Formats: sequence, C-alpha cells, structure tokens
Amino acid sequence: METKSEADVNAVVQQHAEQIAKVAGQPLENPKLQAGPCTGKLGEDSDTIYSVQGVYNLAPPAGETHLAVIRKVHEDWKSKGYTITDDRTVGTDDGVVAAKTPDGYKLDIEKANPDGFAVFVYSPCYERP
Repeated sequence: METKSEADVNAVVQQHAEQIAKVAGQPLENPKLQAGPCTGKLGEDSDTIYSVQGVYNLAPPAGETHLAVIRKVHEDWKSKGYTITDDRTVGTDDGVVAAKTPDGYKLDIEKANPDGFAVFVYSPCYERP
C-alpha cells in the first residue's frame, strides 16, 4: 500500500475535477472533499488507511447539450488511456460516463437534477504517513 498524505491526495482529486471542468467548459461549484476509511486491495484495514472522495457541481452547458459535454469528457478520458467503466444515455439529454485512471482514481460525470452536472472523483486507498 502506497503511503501518501491526505493533502497530496486531495490535490490529485482536485486536479482531476479541474480537468473535467475544463473539458466541460464550466467552473467547479460547491466542492466537497472528504477522507474516509478504506479497505486495501489485500484486505488491509486500519485507522491509517483511507481514501478521498471529491464531489462537485458544474453549471448547465452553455450552448450545447448535456450529452455533448458528456461525450467530450468521454473522448478526453479515452485519449488519456483511462478505462471507461460506465457510459450510458439515460434520457433525451441525460447520461453518465465514468472511468478509472491508470493510477486507480475513479472519475464520474453525470447530469444533475434539475440541471447542470455532478462530478465525483474517488481516490484509491492510501496509508497515512
């Protein structure tokens, strides 16, 4: 299990969220980052093992559909070699795309109700120094 400070993990979560916002063409809103307990790949579990979840909102797209923005994010992730783990259209202009980065971060963007987007970034498990 890799050892990393919570501040360092928060910074990576934030970077991923900012990249999604850049591709979507909207600034991040209502950021919430929270560390929580985590069970490692080998079943490790202790007070020092944690992951970070980042939750954000994005304003509705300007001049394009929600699905067009979600497709742009999907293409960006594909071009970076991320593994697409979910890619669904769930309504006329409603969808979700999720991916996993090579270093284990899980990313998700989906249409929020009533409008705009919800963005989620989950870190892998780390051990506190």
